[in-house]
Amino acid sequence: MQTANETRRSGALIAIGGNEDKAHDKAVLKATLAAVAGAQPPSIGVLTAASREPERQWQAYRKAFEDLGADAHWVDIRARADAECPRRLEQFAKLNLLFMTGGDQERLARLLHGTATHRILVRRQRHDGLVLAGTSAGASILGAWMPGGDVSEDSATALDLSDDPVPRGLGFLPGVIIDQHFTQRRRLARLMDLASRHGGLIGLGVDEDTAAVIRLGESLTVVGGGSVTLIDCRTAHAVGKGEPVVSLRRVNFHRAQAGATFKARSGTAATFAAFLP
Repeated sequence: MQTANETRRSGALIAIGGNEDKAHDKAVLKATLAAVAGAQPPSIGVLTAASREPERQWQAYRKAFEDLGADAHWVDIRARADAECPRRLEQFAKLNLLFMTGGDQERLARLLHGTATHRILVRRQRHDGLVLAGTSAGASILGAWMPGGDVSEDSATALDLSDDPVPRGLGFLPGVIIDQHFTQRRRLARLMDLASRHGGLIGLGVDEDTAAVIRLGESLTVVGGGSVTLIDCRTAHAVGKGEPVVSLRRVNFHRAQAGATFKARSGTAATFAAFLP
């Protein structure tokens, strides 16, 4: 029999950097399923709203998850009206895990932000143990903020350090911005730039075929074939904006390989910041 604390335990948040193995070892997807407590087989919803090829995404993940013994269901949202549908909300109430596929994170945010679907996901993740996982765009949406708009992909080294706002994510990780395909697309400068905005954020960069498995207030574990990069810009100071030499000072940088675990500091508020040394 579950205690009151157990029934109100928050679910894990899993940010995957994209291009995770779906055909062979499936280490990242196995770790995603392992984060679900209790239910066997776990009931998984595959949300394809970020993608312009939703049926193809669904079929790929359906096979991968069913091969691992999960009970997979398609969550097919293509308009905000779908995210308000009572039958859709009933579907969410039965899931143990929601997996958000890649695509366009701004499209995903437009479809979900502020809807009944968004509200039920927040409630169930915080109080009912629902695990939320996302890959690529589905990972970026987990943060309070996310890359998007006209953020440049052209340079791996240039710091813009503008004060331009960045798009809002769904807010499951307060004060955090998440980037994906991190090492493969050379996004270190981009994430430093974005994390320096809005008064200073924590940037989480996740490599391909790699996941950050996050239990707020408890632990962050790196799984898969790559690394996770943490950039703390909460005390950063920009110098030389608009000048030939631009500097970003007082930035804390951490890199963790697969297998590493960050433990939350005792007595620290249950936020992502609790994992940083």
